[in-house]
Amino acid sequence: MSTIRLFHMAVPGKLHARTFRCLWTLEELEARPFEVCMVTPGQPYAPQMREYGMQRATKLPALLMDGKEISESAVICQVLAERFQSKKNLLGTEDERIERMQWMAFAETAMMLRVPYLPILMDPTKDMNAIRAEVIEPQKQIIAGNVARFEAHFGDHGAPYLLKSGFSIADTMCGWSLYTLTGLGLIDLSEGNSPLTLAYFTRLQERAAFKRTEKYAELSPGLYTQG
Repeated sequence: MSTIRLFHMAVPGKLHARTFRCLWTLEELEARPFEVCMVTPGQPYAPQMREYGMQRATKLPALLMDGKEISESAVICQVLAERFQSKKNLLGTEDERIERMQWMAFAETAMMLRVPYLPILMDPTKDMNAIRAEVIEPQKQIIAGNVARFEAHFGDHGAPYLLKSGFSIADTMCGWSLYTLTGLGLIDLSEGNSPLTLAYFTRLQERAAFKRTEKYAELSPGLYTQG
């Protein structure tokens, strides 16, 4: 039995859970064999995960590795990159450690719905037009500012990936965020306002490991051994 088991959820053509980052990391590392447990969308995850050995976790992503339960995509990517560093370095250089950590944290804040919007969403008197005007459009402006952060970075550094040393888990973290925001229609990099970010996102999508990870959405619920 593999010592690595990741739990994932995906809706073909629409959505991948944050586990996409972890699977992408494994695919980049070519760290086979490992197992992927696809859970059924729209149903509670915990009971499904219990059937395949997870005892405490209630949300995705979740990793079983050497009998330990590990959660949070940034932590999982870090742990996997450290474990398989001898196969491929996805951690960058020691001098880039803080920069890598900052980008990994930014990947989450770039996706986060701002807390002040929650009362609006919970207000039963608000119709969809109000929600669109008071939540969705302001959130899109915040996200546009986050894209500008990528644009400025690539304009200053001129490197193909977030770290000058090359592709890293900073890219698997931020890449999923761009992928998801684009898929949800919250950003449109093709508008011409962010050419450097669009070029970066295109490079990510062209990577063989990214393409392999997208195909996990085609799997039915169940357990699969890779390699």
